[in-house]
Amino acid sequence: MDLKGNAVTWLGHGTWLWETASGERILVDPFLENSPVCPDEHKQIGELDTILVTHGHIDHVADLVGAAVRSPNATIVASWDLGAHVIEQLSGAGAALAKEIAGEAPDPSNVIQIGKGGTVAVPGAEVTMVQAVHSSGIGAPEATMSYGGDGAGYIVRLPGDLTVYHSGDTDVFGDMALIAELDPIDVAVLSIGDHFTMGPRRAAHAIELLDSPPLVLGGHWGSFPVLHGTPAQLRELAPSGVEVPDLEPGTRFG
Repeated sequence: MDLKGNAVTWLGHGTWLWETASGERILVDPFLENSPVCPDEHKQIGELDTILVTHGHIDHVADLVGAAVRSPNATIVASWDLGAHVIEQLSGAGAALAKEIAGEAPDPSNVIQIGKGGTVAVPGAEVTMVQAVHSSGIGAPEATMSYGGDGAGYIVRLPGDLTVYHSGDTDVFGDMALIAELDPIDVAVLSIGDHFTMGPRRAAHAIELLDSPPLVLGGHWGSFPVLHGTPAQLRELAPSGVEVPDLEPGTRFG
């Protein structure tokens, strides 16, 4: 699959790093130092231009503050509800961490709060927040969670007219067809692990609703025992002509 000069690296679980053809770096859902599968060389991520956050669960935001401190000028995109929490975290924990490592404190004004259907320009790309069928509670799994709004996905328009759909954590839903109708998709990044999201059988139906994008990358699997779906299982069920490659954390395409 030709990514038109762009590249993407799976860092394990639901975390993805896009490098645009124009040189920008976009990270989706920072779960790095706390991830059981993120490669060591990526745990302390380098300079970023944008961080996209799909929802507030700990396995998607555990390392958001650390990533923001290491890239204090990065634009952060999140829902209105989750974004309010991120702003608070950057002002508190972010400032404290920056002082500890003698770094620059992240600027809370870099957080862009949007809602589903909203579109914003970020360095090197344009992103639209779209529907996902998932919750977004904030906090540790064993604790009482704070309100975090709803889970979301993103349409990411990259240089070279490459359109990427990041589903975020979700089940299949009928309006995936509407998402693809509005933005024909070149690359779909789908959660496939099962248990907390759709598994391979339901993800295969999602591919059909998305009008069979040429390349489908499976995420949110293999990091914990309950996330047992695999790209190989999805490939067996996917429509003909759709590429579903095997991948390991650290695999780079483009």
